[in-house]
This record gives sequence, C-alpha cells and structure tokens, in this order.
Amino acid sequence: MDDELIKFKDVKKRFGKKIILESVNLTIPEKKITGIIGASGEGKTTILKLLVGFYTPSSGEILYSKRDIRKEPNMKNIFGFATEDGSFHERLSIWENLIHFGRLHHVSNKKLRERAEDLMELVGLSYAKDTMAGELSMGMKKRLDVAISLLHEPEVLIMDEPTADLDPLLRDQMLDLIKKINKDSTTVILTTQLLGEMDKICDKIIILFEKRIVEEGTPKQIKERYNAKDLDEVFNKIFSRRTSARRLTKDQLDNELDELEK
Repeated sequence: MDDELIKFKDVKKRFGKKIILESVNLTIPEKKITGIIGASGEGKTTILKLLVGFYTPSSGEILYSKRDIRKEPNMKNIFGFATEDGSFHERLSIWENLIHFGRLHHVSNKKLRERAEDLMELVGLSYAKDTMAGELSMGMKKRLDVAISLLHEPEVLIMDEPTADLDPLLRDQMLDLIKKINKDSTTVILTTQLLGEMDKICDKIIILFEKRIVEEGTPKQIKERYNAKDLDEVFNKIFSRRTSARRLTKDQLDNELDELEK
C-alpha cells in the first residue's frame, strides 16, 4: 500500500455537550480507494466534513502530507467533495452548472470549457449537456455532482454515499466510474452502507464504531481477523453488540472486540 497521505491524530468533535467523535485515529493511503464503514449516526459524514474544512476538530490534528490542514489556507483546493444530496443548481443545465462551479473554483476561462467537456465525457453526460439538472434521473444527478467535484482537479475526491438510492445497474456504473477516477492517480475516500461495494473496490477499509475507529486494513485482512466470509458478516459481528457496548468502558469495549476477532 502506498505512503500515508492523511492522518487523524486523536481527533475529537463535539457540538455543545454532544460528542460526535472521540479520539479518532486513522490513516488514509495515497492514490488508493479507502472506504469508511459505520451505522447511521456513527459520524462518517462528520469525518468527511472535517477533512474538507466544513468543520474544525474540537481537539486533535488532521494532517495532509504531514501538514496541519487548519494551517494551510489553500488546503481546501486539494479536496473535491461529492455530497450525498448533491450540490448543483437544478435550474441550470449540466453545462451551465459546470461552467458556474468551475468559475467559483477559479478555473481559467481558457481551460474551463475543455475541462467541462472532458468531465462530461468521463461521467457519461455529454449527450445531455443542455438538460436542466432538475430534470435528470438520480443516477445522472450523482454523476453530475462527481463531475463538479472534479472541476478543479483535486488530489483527493471525497464521496458521501455515492451509490445511495441507485438501482444495481447504476450502482455498478458508479463503481466503475470511481475506479476510473482512481486510476488517474486521484485518492478516493467514500462512505456507503452497501458493504459488498466496499469489498469490490476498496484498497482499505476503516470501521467506525461508538465514536471511534475500531478497525483499519484491507478487506481481506479484516475478514480474516473476524473469520468472516464477507464484510457484512464483519459488520454484523461488531454492531450486534452495539446496545451493550454503550454500557462498557473503553477498555471493556476493546476486550469485547478482541473476542470477536478470535
């Protein structure tokens, strides 16, 4: 696996008195696809928003190439973020959206038109360039959002639930698109609750449980640790103890997870 690109060091995030993440430690390799697994409400999206600077950590550090993200004013230009709900204007066409967001990212006029054409071809939307975004199917909207997130040629593409609400055929098409983007040396970080997809495309898996990271490794390594045939089985073994785990201390929870791995 390639060198470490991103590192979370004892990162905590709270909103008022509510703790969302507690002592999160993780690493993300360069030019690979990393998947973050966790049940709804575990804090997956919070991790992504900390990365792109929407949130700041309550404590701890987030490093990019060993540099503190908070101390780098242009760091946000390194990331592209494709959100679950989309971030485009429904009353603009596909082409107009790309031009609009390209200008917001300060892509030069000379380069922007060529970049927009290339991205429409990449995501398979060239034939619909003049279609209003609000008239697109769910799969087309997700592909448009990916194209917009890549306009400024980010080094890291972050995707929150990229296959949510898609049928099996469209999910496979999105997975193929993600692999194509990664093959162009772009580091990809994604979340999804469809664990079979993580098994198909991810080089590394990170499992978030009870506000902290409990597992990191390749899909094969994690399945072997839990003597599981697939990631769904791993997920079930960990999260089946979710209710009782909330009553355990950190050390007790560590012991419980060690037992599951045996």
